[in-house]
Amino acid sequence: MYSQVRGVTESHKTVQKEDELLLASSQKKSVVATEEKSAVQEVIKKSVVTEDVRQLKAEITASSTKMTMSEGQKVTLKANIPGASEVKWVLNGMELRNSDDYRYGVSGSDHTLTIKKASNKDEGILTCEGKTDEGIIKCQYVVTLSKERSSEPAFIMQPKSQNVNEGQDVLFTCEVSGEPSPEVEWLKNNQPIAVSSHLKVSRSKNVYSLEIRNAAVSDTGKYTVKAKNYHGQCSATASLTVLPLVEEPPKEVVLKTSGDASMHESFSSQSFQMASSKQEASFSSFSSSSMTEMKFESMSAKSMSSMKESFVEMSSSSIMGKSSMAQLERAPPKIEALPSDISIEEGKVLTLSCAFSGEPAPEITWYCSGRKITSQDQQGRFHIETSEDLTTLIIMDVQKNDGGLYTLNLGNEFGTDSATVNINIRSP
Repeated sequence: MYSQVRGVTESHKTVQKEDELLLASSQKKSVVATEEKSAVQEVIKKSVVTEDVRQLKAEITASSTKMTMSEGQKVTLKANIPGASEVKWVLNGMELRNSDDYRYGVSGSDHTLTIKKASNKDEGILTCEGKTDEGIIKCQYVVTLSKERSSEPAFIMQPKSQNVNEGQDVLFTCEVSGEPSPEVEWLKNNQPIAVSSHLKVSRSKNVYSLEIRNAAVSDTGKYTVKAKNYHGQCSATASLTVLPLVEEPPKEVVLKTSGDASMHESFSSQSFQMASSKQEASFSSFSSSSMTEMKFESMSAKSMSSMKESFVEMSSSSIMGKSSMAQLERAPPKIEALPSDISIEEGKVLTLSCAFSGEPAPEITWYCSGRKITSQDQQGRFHIETSEDLTTLIIMDVQKNDGGLYTLNLGNEFGTDSATVNINIRSP
């Protein structure tokens, strides 16, 4: 009996010991599993941190530039990112899609964004982002919109036509408004002027000048000044005539005749005085330094009559020569300078000037799409101003339907001339 109880007790202890061993093993496995889990989590955590650090290092801001744009201005931004792919432009966190308003471009490693017409919605942080082997490269622009008023160029004062003597200095001056300040170019007979010691251009605020020193006859011509900015353009033309200095030597005519001296007094006091007082008679010219000397010894009635006929012939010849010179001055009309194409924003003022020549002065007519323009057209918005050698068409408060082909027609008894310019009206 005792031995049975003892066996049971030992058996119970064995079972208990096995349970303890099993529990210990289970606890050990649990600890090992926990340690392994912690190790895995640590590895994952380190991996995430490493990725975050790698990503942080990969986002590199290559440049940051401040720039100011004017409302309505066409602007192109350029970012240099060698080896970039998946390039995009981001404005204030929003990606700009390639479109007519925001045009993407690329040339080698230069990536561009062209803003068709800047406005206040383009203000802020504008970034070009591109993926490279080094990571994401960013070129940043801090964009602000100018608060200054913008406008197309317009003449406050146009250059004036001039006639000068050879050797004199000439100064053409004009005053032009416009914001931003327009680019101004001077041309002679529609060709760009090369600046030299003889020709000089200058600017003082919004006053632009062209100076011609010691003018020569070859400087005669039509001088045009063109002003333009991205809002529009205008032009004006003035003529320059340089008169040559011709110095004729004084003339001395000595007339010797034989004959009756009794007629000397009456002939000298009448016919000769009459002839010598007219510049048309070449034999009786005067100068400030000398007078024609006429000497008579004697004259017969026959020789007197013969000389009177000579005077009439000489005077007639002179008058005919003068008439021939007047004929040479007559010429058909000619348009000297007119632009071929003009683009202007709706609501602005268009000034279209054209220089012309012709003798006698030609008749001026402006047409729009074949219809004659008068100053009463379009509620008085159209104005035509014409001087001796310049005609200007002015359109106030330009409207969309004002666009089209405008033709200038010149005509006199010797011929005609015409030219056409295309006016494009842009939306504001």
